[in-house]
Amino acid sequence: MLEATSEQRARANQAAVAAMLAAEPVIVDVLSALDALPGMTPNTILTSGAPMAWPEYEGGQRRAILGAAIYEGLAATVEEADKLLHEGKIVVRACHDYGCVGSVTGVTSASMPVWVVEDRVSGSRGHCLVYEGGDRERLTYGVWNEKVHQRLIWIREVLAPQLAAAVRATGGVPVKPIIRRALGMGDDLHSRNTAATAVLFQQLYGPILDANGFNPTTREVLAFLSQNELFFLHVSMATGKCIADVAAGTPHSSIVTAMTLNEKQFAIRVAGAGDRWFRAPIPVLNAKLFDGIGPEDIAFMGGESLITETVGLGGLAAAAAFSLQDYSGGTPQGMVETTEAMYGITHTEHPLWKIPFLSFRGVPFGIDAELVAKTGVTPRIHMGAALREGGHAGAGLLIAPEGPFQEAIAVLGSTVSAH
Repeated sequence: MLEATSEQRARANQAAVAAMLAAEPVIVDVLSALDALPGMTPNTILTSGAPMAWPEYEGGQRRAILGAAIYEGLAATVEEADKLLHEGKIVVRACHDYGCVGSVTGVTSASMPVWVVEDRVSGSRGHCLVYEGGDRERLTYGVWNEKVHQRLIWIREVLAPQLAAAVRATGGVPVKPIIRRALGMGDDLHSRNTAATAVLFQQLYGPILDANGFNPTTREVLAFLSQNELFFLHVSMATGKCIADVAAGTPHSSIVTAMTLNEKQFAIRVAGAGDRWFRAPIPVLNAKLFDGIGPEDIAFMGGESLITETVGLGGLAAAAAFSLQDYSGGTPQGMVETTEAMYGITHTEHPLWKIPFLSFRGVPFGIDAELVAKTGVTPRIHMGAALREGGHAGAGLLIAPEGPFQEAIAVLGSTVSAH
């Protein structure tokens, strides 16, 4: 790859970030993954993180993939699914390569419904599964059993059709204003989505009733939305993917366009290196765990909710979400210090997404891998913790490893950008 001058890098980064800021993400539909994702096939199962060969998957991520194969009717048993995966008759691919992101295990199969978020400016689309609910046992958290199976069927056959009808009736729901309001109400849009979920509920309540009628099924759907405070997270993730992909492929740019985890590696992409992944072993997650759970009980299972940090939310907006102390720990001063540190590794501040405690300063926006490599300060990430045997265990703060950012800059060429 040809080395860029500092002026070329600066112009490239300005162009990449300007395109991301110009994006106007709108929820336009809820569709099956098969209908929504370019290149998706009935025998493809998507999962979180930089891709690995099937035999490398272990633990919760492996269990979720096997469960999805049974859910789709591709296999009758775990043993049969494993055999077909080894033979390549069922294929595992990375969510990011299909315009999609997935929470924790990230497992997304053909008939599962996904949010469709479209940038009205560029046409870029981001996708993420409809939220599975707050039960600690979920496919998202590496659990496959009959209870999980039945919930997935309900989401596909009841929740998703009602959401789709409502979204279509609205003509599209703009997301940036919801995020702006939610930041002002105490959300970080990663570990806390209480306000954003409430605002989305306000906007969809009437259209859900108008499109589907007031009946027991609709009451069930409305109850689900009102009882799951993290429901908006997957909209936030699809939005992050939609925005970040606008910058992908910008020559010479060192702006980060993806951060992700599989169960073994942390990985990033930068705009100037296209689809190439830069990887490192997963660091330690400092988590506040639910009662009765210890550090020995948790294990990584992947995750792509880190896309929220990629667009200035989550850990980068920690100072907006002091109430996270009750869920993932930390202190108000620590949260402020986290956000302030992130201004040193980002290209700019978001002109609309602002943090009240910082006198409505815009969230740090546009992580620059070159600044990370230069300063040694890495992104701070809010994320959930998973039980080793499957299930939700708590939440905490992950400090990204420095290696992938250094490697990305080595590939792009060692220049010092004007920042």
